[in-house]
Amino acid sequence: MPKISFIVPVYGVEKYIHQCVDSILSQTFTDFELILVDDGSPDNCPAICDEYAAKDSRVKVVHKQNAGVSAARNTGIEASSGEWAYFVDSDDWIETDAAENLYNDAMRTGADCVMSDCVICSETKQSRVHQFSQEFYTEDRKTIESVQKYMLCHKFSPYYSGPVTNGYAAPWGKFVKMSIIKENNITFAPYAKGIFDDGVYSLYLLDHVDKFYYNDKHTYNYRVVGGSLTHSFKPQAMEIMQRNFKLVKEFIKTTGKDSSFDQAEYCRVVSALADYSSKYFFNPLNPKSDKEKRKELKQTIKSEPYHTSIYKAKLSNLEAKHAYIAICARLGFVYGLELYAKLKYKLKK
Repeated sequence: MPKISFIVPVYGVEKYIHQCVDSILSQTFTDFELILVDDGSPDNCPAICDEYAAKDSRVKVVHKQNAGVSAARNTGIEASSGEWAYFVDSDDWIETDAAENLYNDAMRTGADCVMSDCVICSETKQSRVHQFSQEFYTEDRKTIESVQKYMLCHKFSPYYSGPVTNGYAAPWGKFVKMSIIKENNITFAPYAKGIFDDGVYSLYLLDHVDKFYYNDKHTYNYRVVGGSLTHSFKPQAMEIMQRNFKLVKEFIKTTGKDSSFDQAEYCRVVSALADYSSKYFFNPLNPKSDKEKRKELKQTIKSEPYHTSIYKAKLSNLEAKHAYIAICARLGFVYGLELYAKLKYKLKK
């Protein structure tokens, strides 16, 4: 039985797959298996995966019909045999000593889950992420629940380090005992269509973690790809978000969480409204007229869970830009949200 199972869902990343796989195969910690789940990739990725398997016995390839990243990760879990799980996205890569650092931290602290940091890489810059303001180890349930709430809203962090742009809810930020995943049947939800399915997974995962450790080591490199699922325009975005909200609501209800989780989710809904003001409503690729966009946005603000969240989210729990969105929404001032979205695009340029 290998110590670590690296699980990599693969789809349409022929340009990046070599850097990803090579970074895993060159790890200083060598007792691992690498499971490449070819999710019906339409490019040359299936053949590339097979070539790696032919060269290195640690590489296992599973070819399957395309069903999305959540289903691919679930397939990887089923095919794994390692003691520890570590997810890597196929357009990203990890530091050469990532596995050694994470495994040694787990052995030294006795943690069930070790969380580390990443660098966000675009074509023009790199940004170092610090998830928390300090390293910490905890067995305290309330502190672990604060980490869960942090995944919904940054201000609920037990060690707030300011706005975090990525990695807080991602599975690739967490090195976890495989037994926790398998014994508690923790899976990714294809129903979420790849949006915050990783966050829902992380919420359920941490519900079964007794010992948590965070180090501020840079182990992961997250690549920002313009056409990725997270960054591209999606006509069905608002429908997907409704599925997303439903899954989190189910988590809060079925696990008996208190009202502080509701408050964290209210804040997440407001931040989602801000996010999709630019990604969806006033995205330059949205073919609707500005008048149609404003009308749809007004209707969205009046619908649930947006209406309740806008009024119940405490402004003090929101980042300044999201507090601005909440105030504009409360006043029905859709031009304020439009200004925010267009300014965001202008600053990106």
